Order: sequence, then structure tokens, then C-alpha cells
Amino acid sequence: MIMPTAIKVFSSLCIMFTSVFAANLMFIHKSQISLPVTGLPLLSFINLFAVGVLVVVTLVLLLRASRFVGFARVLVYVLLLSLGLDVLLMLKYLTTGYGILTIILNVVVIIFLIGLRGYLNSENALRYFGR
Repeated sequence: MIMPTAIKVFSSLCIMFTSVFAANLMFIHKSQISLPVTGLPLLSFINLFAVGVLVVVTLVLLLRASRFVGFARVLVYVLLLSLGLDVLLMLKYLTTGYGILTIILNVVVIIFLIGLRGYLNSENALRYFGR
């Protein structure tokens, strides 16, 4: 079976968002060394979790691992909740450019993950994964 265009788009966007979250994680680590703030360990954990989830979802999509589709769906749900928490934690940095960009990035990723979750529940995805 030929790989659907949606799988190519979702996997490419997952890889792109993974690199953005990894860069954000490095920026948080750099700012934590120079200016310790109490919320930064939780923010770094959320970014590290986002990197891990997006890598796992990309592997599930590209390897057609039909046994792990349900697991990927659960990971997407948990990542949506943790990114919502990240938006709430970043509200105290709303006056900085970093805070605004992070909130915008999180909202874009939340919209993307809602679409990914919907695609994983669709008939096209079920046909692609052979279920």
C-alpha cells in the first residue's frame, strides 16, 4: 500500500515540532543556569516529554505499527493536557518575547495534535494500519 499524503504531512510536522521543542529545551536549560526560576524544571520536563511523544508518534506512523496506534492516541491526549499546562505556566512570561512565542507555538502544536488525533481515529488511518 502506498503511504498516504496525510501520513507524510503528519510525520514531517512531528519531526519539525520535535526540533523546535528540543531547541526550546536547550534555551530553557541555558536560562536556568543564568537565572534560576522555580517553574523552569516543569517547563523543561514538558518540553522533553513533547520531544519523546512526537518521536514515538512519528515512528508509529512511519513503521505502520498497528499495535501501537492506541498507545500513540493516549500519548497524544496526555501531551495535549501537558501543553495546556505549559500555556498556563508561560502566562507569567507573557510580557517577554520568549513567552509570547512559546505560547503561540504551544497553541499551534495543540491544534496540530487535535488534527492528528482525529486522523488516527479516521477510516483512512484504520485502512493504512491494516485494522
